[in-house]
Amino acid sequence: MPRYLTPARVCLLALIHIYQSRQTSSESSLDVLDFIAQHVVTSPEGDDIDDIEHIAIAQSCLSTFTAKLHQWASEVPGRSVNDVLLQFLWAINGIDALNELFTTLRASVASTSGITTEGRRLTPASPLGQFVRRCYVEYTRLPFADVQNLWNVFVDYRAPSYDDWAGRNPHAAMALENDKSPWENSATLRRMRDADINEHACVSALDTENLLGFAVHQLQKLGTRVPTDVRSRLQTWIREQCEPGSQPLQYFMAFFENWRAGQYTMALESLHQYFDYSLAARTGSDTMRVFYQYALLHLSVLHADFECWSESIDAMNECIATARENQDTACLNFALSWLLYLRHAHPNRGSSYGNVSSVLGGSGNEHDEMAFLKQKAKDSRNWNLLSGTLLQEASLEMCTGVGIGRSQEHLLQARYVNMQHDVLNMGLATAVLQGASFERMGQNHLARRTYEVSNTVHKARAPVKDFVYSTCRLIHSLSLMGNFTRALNILSDLFPMTRGVLKLEQYILGAAMLVQLRRSLHRDNRESARDYLFQLRPLREFGDPEMIFQVNLLEIDFHIRINELEVAMQLVTKRLKEVEDAGSDVAERLLLHDLKIRIYAKSGHASKGFTLALRTASIAERHFLLPILFKVVHGIVVILLDQTEYEAAKELCEAALPKVLQSDDLDLRAKLFVTIGEAYVGISHSHPQNSSERKQCLRVAQGYIERGREAFAELEDFWGMLDCLAMKGRLARVLGDDTSTAQADEMYNQLMQNKERDDA
Repeated sequence: MPRYLTPARVCLLALIHIYQSRQTSSESSLDVLDFIAQHVVTSPEGDDIDDIEHIAIAQSCLSTFTAKLHQWASEVPGRSVNDVLLQFLWAINGIDALNELFTTLRASVASTSGITTEGRRLTPASPLGQFVRRCYVEYTRLPFADVQNLWNVFVDYRAPSYDDWAGRNPHAAMALENDKSPWENSATLRRMRDADINEHACVSALDTENLLGFAVHQLQKLGTRVPTDVRSRLQTWIREQCEPGSQPLQYFMAFFENWRAGQYTMALESLHQYFDYSLAARTGSDTMRVFYQYALLHLSVLHADFECWSESIDAMNECIATARENQDTACLNFALSWLLYLRHAHPNRGSSYGNVSSVLGGSGNEHDEMAFLKQKAKDSRNWNLLSGTLLQEASLEMCTGVGIGRSQEHLLQARYVNMQHDVLNMGLATAVLQGASFERMGQNHLARRTYEVSNTVHKARAPVKDFVYSTCRLIHSLSLMGNFTRALNILSDLFPMTRGVLKLEQYILGAAMLVQLRRSLHRDNRESARDYLFQLRPLREFGDPEMIFQVNLLEIDFHIRINELEVAMQLVTKRLKEVEDAGSDVAERLLLHDLKIRIYAKSGHASKGFTLALRTASIAERHFLLPILFKVVHGIVVILLDQTEYEAAKELCEAALPKVLQSDDLDLRAKLFVTIGEAYVGISHSHPQNSSERKQCLRVAQGYIERGREAFAELEDFWGMLDCLAMKGRLARVLGDDTSTAQADEMYNQLMQNKERDDA
């Protein structure tokens, strides 16, 4: 494998010669210069699109050049820049001509000696001048055998363009055909044109190192895996070269590959090998961007990802100590931010990680820690850290219930930082938290649109993990609306993107099983629901905290639906203790209190939950948790109906109904419709037996119950539809409506038959 010079760079030199000698038209000169700069000038760090353009020079054919040069005109009418380039390349008929190209270009670089050249001048300090000088120096250092090998590879490299060149230059092609040299007769040309080009000789050690660094950067940034074909090609190229600087990055890439695949032992071994090579190559390699403390940081993240908490703490402490010793502020700030994130993401492990203030010395609360990190991020102009800290602060405000307004303020600040400083990889994470904030305010339609738009806009730049989380929150919202089929179809489209990333595959599989479990509960498919609960049980050990909580809620709901109320109450008490000990989200505690109120109502002791319901509703209203507030309001209405307070129950339901219709929670909407209908039935008893007022109340109740049945039908809720049809039939009999009675009975019987057929 060559060290630097490849046929592609020889073509770049030829293109520079064409530009320098003014063989391009005035309109296309700037475009040609821009094309050269894309492959010559090193792109700024983090610009992935420019990195891809820069690495594309390692391709083993002229397609990189011809694809764009065809559209630009040269100074010769009717001929493109690509035609001029091919004419120049095929004019190089030997090593002497190749040597003349390097010598001519080196002489064209302006110097202080006063030598003047025709055409555009190239200054030594310009990017083109530096590129020409480096190519010339590398060429003069090549042994004759390597020069001959470069010429042979160049001949193979340009061979596929013979037809295009011969069509534009028939006389030159005929002269080449008549030449008796075995290297230039037509048979040899056809053989070379059809033969496979030696790809390894077309790629330099610098290209391999750049591509390896780009792959590692993508692994770190996007959290995905290197495609199989790219990985195999990289491994082949690495074996062909002996550059010591690429060995640490090679093991670093293997570490990410094994980590994403869930191979803990192999990932640990690859990281230890990276430790050894990075310590050995740190002083001598200018291309090493990741040092010992960064490897320790990755080691801590690896241990935490596999639930090895004590090992993670030890590695993080050593990372912080090493970063302090090396005065690496960026690594130190990131390590402290990671500690803060772990304590929020895993509150049950918060005591193990301590706090940032204790690491720095001194004392302080979480807000002081975040203020410290924000100030450090501003001082070091680390906008990723600043945006991430603002998001963590917004999440903290949201979970502790300090105020949804403060949370929205931090989210807007994070969005402003992302836009002002072009922090594109944080856009989707900000959108996920923004959508969660909308959901807490009962604006599910806004949350859904936020997820959909953000997935489209930020998909190319955001980490795959954020894209998966955003999509899973979207399908959770869809499942609440009863769109189970669409939700499962969206999840099925995610699997190809995360293939090979074990953690994300498990997360998507868990989200799919949650959707299936919710559908099974509504359909009253008990065996299927029990099976999904059994499959979701392992997620409680290593799954995402939000997903674990959803599993716990659906498990309690399952026991309530099958009338195992004692088991459900035990589970609620157990989960409440876990949540309170961990000091986690206030919304989780309120949802568990709502389930306890449901259990009291289902067991016939609704009045026992009245005090708890009022206290829960007060907390939900104070923290602006509207969906939870309306769930608890429905529980209060059930208690009022149990106490025959029908008028108060009706007014409370009608006050909550407009907001519930905005939340897209079909289950709560259906229950409120049915509850209002029951309240009207109770109010009708205050009127005389056959009075018009009583019949009017019953007709209104019948309409609300029908709307509740329609909502239950969208959810495919078997018992909800069955109860609504039974109530509708009884009301029709009281009103003397034989047609409605027969229709309700027919639908009731049809529903029972469908249920028996499905169970069979």
